[in-house]
Formats: sequence, C-alpha cells, structure tokens
Amino acid sequence: MSMLGEGRKAKSSPRKTAVQSMEVRIILRAPRASHHGHPASAVKLIAPIVRGFAVLDAFLGQDQWLSNQEIVDRTTIPKATVSRLTRTLTDLSYLTHSETLRKYRLASAVLDLGYAAMADADVVSLARPLMQDFADNNGVFVAVAGRDGLDMILFENCHSSSTLATIGLGVGTHMPIAASPMGWALLAGLPETERSYLLDHMRRYHKRDRWMLLRQRIVEASDQVAEKGYCASTGDWGADITVVAVPLNVEGRLPMAVVCAGSPRLTNRNKHDEQLGRKLVAMVHVLKKLAGAEHG
Repeated sequence: MSMLGEGRKAKSSPRKTAVQSMEVRIILRAPRASHHGHPASAVKLIAPIVRGFAVLDAFLGQDQWLSNQEIVDRTTIPKATVSRLTRTLTDLSYLTHSETLRKYRLASAVLDLGYAAMADADVVSLARPLMQDFADNNGVFVAVAGRDGLDMILFENCHSSSTLATIGLGVGTHMPIAASPMGWALLAGLPETERSYLLDHMRRYHKRDRWMLLRQRIVEASDQVAEKGYCASTGDWGADITVVAVPLNVEGRLPMAVVCAGSPRLTNRNKHDEQLGRKLVAMVHVLKKLAGAEHG
C-alpha cells in the first residue's frame, strides 16, 4: 500500500559509533498489579475534547449534512459552543462546510483516521500476545510502530515479566524515522519509490553533515535487512541499549516495524544481534501469516 498521501552498498558493523543518542532511558517499573477497571469518577475527562468528539459522533446517523442547530439537537451542546467547535473542526479538515447549504459534513481527515484504525488495529491486536511472549521469554522490551509523517509512533509495547528494568518508551511515543532503528527497518521494507520519497523529505530537516551520517546508517540497516531480515544497533538509543528491528508489511495494511531492545547489562550482546534477530524475524513471520489469514 502506498504511503505517499501525506506528506551504497558498503557493509559495516552496526556497532560503530552512534550518529546521535536518542536518550532513551532504562527505567524500573512497578511489579505487575492485577488489572481492575478504573471507576469513571477516577478519570478526569477534558470537556472540550469530549464535546469535539460528540460533534463528530452526531454525523453517524443517516444525514450526511448537518447544520449547527441540528448538531445542537443531537448533542445538547450549547449552540455558541457548537459554532466554535464546527469552525475549529473545519479548520483542522475534520469537517467540510457548504456555504450554499450552510451545513457541515465529515471531511477527509476523519476518513483517514478511520482507515488507519481499520488497517492497523487488527494487526496490533494479533501482535500483542506474540510480543508479550517474546518479551517474557527473552527478557526484553518489545514494541510495534508505524509511520506518522516523518516520525515513527509506537502503537503497542510489552515489557518482560522477568525483570523490573525496561526501556522507558510508551505507547504514543514519537521518534524521527531517520534517526531511529525501527524507522530504518520500516524504510528497508518499503518499495524503492516510496523510500526515496520519504528520504527526500527528511533530508531538508537536517544539516548536510548530519544527513550524510544518517543516510549512511539507513543504508547499512537496509543492507542488514536484505541479508538477515533484521537490522541491529547499539548506542543509537543510548550507550547502554541494544536494538533489533524487523519490517512488518502485511497486504492491505500500513507499513510497520517490530522492535526489541534491552541493556547489554541485562542481555548478552551477541544474543541480541544474532539469536534475538532470528527469533524476531520468526515472530514477525508468524504475525504476518495470522494477519494474512484474517484479512483473507
């Protein structure tokens, strides 16, 4: 699937000096507690966001076009507030306004969000138990991430139950594609035209010397993926963190990457580079088969 809508070959060791540390921290997490639902009163909701989604929900009926008054009738939100929200949502491309009808309808940004959710949510759901088993069995942090503009965003992560020390990254964390091992894995799995498109857009945000170093690391990672199915690096997330990443491409879904990481103090470096790499490739292969079977 093309991602163009928004908008070499020297082999070297992945252990060379990192281009720039991402300052990812190793943290101690609390022991796993039993999972109980939080009472609604314990969660403080942000009223403007709740009202904004209520306005969007008003369009879930049969009528494609709604006036501010019709939205008021469906949401019970005051008309002055509805007017402010519809103007804002229109400016953000979540609604389209018709001057002739003096009404609003859902716009492309909402459709894009819905498509991304349908394309990825099932894959992430299938990945979760596989990732947790991998994290538990190997004592590492595991995450699945996809592209958000020129960044990678973590969709899901799993921490090993065998250790309290883990990688301090959470769901929703962003990292530049060009400076992240999981970004390099994603790029390695893309068609050449799409990869070139993204690289051309990334280049303008880096000074020449910096970009030359990043470009070299991207090429090295691509060579590793072509040869072994994964890329590995030590130092790019910090001096004490080793990372292994594998591209995840499932037909009909957005390109993603699966990554595992840990400290050399907690796991053997050779185990990361070789055993974990092969195991992660095998896990991604199983995930792709499961996702393909569901899609079919």
